[in-house]
Amino acid sequence: MKNYKHTYLFVSMFVILFITACSIDAYDKGEGEYSLMTAEMADVTVGSDKYVTAVETDLGEQLKLAKPVTVKWMEKGDTTYRALVYYNLQSDGRAEAVSMKKVGVLTPHKLKEKVGEQQVIMKTDPLYVESVWVSKNKKYVNMRLRLLTGASEDEEAVQTIGIVRDEERNGHETLLLYHDQGGQPEYYSTTAFVSIPLAEVHADTLTIKVNTYDGPYNKTIVK
Repeated sequence: MKNYKHTYLFVSMFVILFITACSIDAYDKGEGEYSLMTAEMADVTVGSDKYVTAVETDLGEQLKLAKPVTVKWMEKGDTTYRALVYYNLQSDGRAEAVSMKKVGVLTPHKLKEKVGEQQVIMKTDPLYVESVWVSKNKKYVNMRLRLLTGASEDEEAVQTIGIVRDEERNGHETLLLYHDQGGQPEYYSTTAFVSIPLAEVHADTLTIKVNTYDGPYNKTIVK
C-alpha cells in the first residue's frame, strides 16, 4: 500500500489538524535553474534506505534511473512521494536524475469549525494560478501556482496551502483552495506545484475555486 507524504517544507500543527496542507517558506526568486532539462510530475517510491526504487511519471512511464538517488526531504522510508523530477535521458534509455522537487499532495477535507477552543477561519489570501490540468494517467489534478514571497525576519512567517470541500450535489463537487499568506512579504514570485488525488474526489465532476490577485478563478474538471 502506498503512503503519501502530504506536506513539504513546514506545516504548522494547527493547520494540519483540520486540513491536509503544504506550506511554502523558501525564499526563491525563481530563476529556473533546471529549465533546460526534461521535467515530469511523478510518483516516487523509496525503499527502507530512503533511496528511490521506482519513478512512475504522470504519462504512465517507469523511469529507469542511471544511478541510485536519494533526496534530503525524503525523510521516511518505504513511502511514495509526489515530486517534480528533472532529468536527462541518456542514450541507453536510462534517466540521469538531476533534481527532485517535492510536490504537495492535497487531500480534500471539510474545514472544522474549531480546533480545541480556537476558532478556525477559512483563509483565501490571493495568489496566482498559472495552470491546472489532469494528469495523463487520470490520477491527479495538478496545479502550478505562483505565490508572492520575500525574506522575513519572522521565522514563523510561513505560507500554507490546502484544499477544502465546499459542497457536493447532483454528482458535482466544489473545492476551495485554502491559502494563508502567513505574514510573509509579497516582493518576489515563487512557484509551487500541488496535486489533488482524483480518487479522493467523490463526484464525477468538480470545480476548484481560487482567490487570485486577478480576481476569482474557477476551473471545472471532468474525472
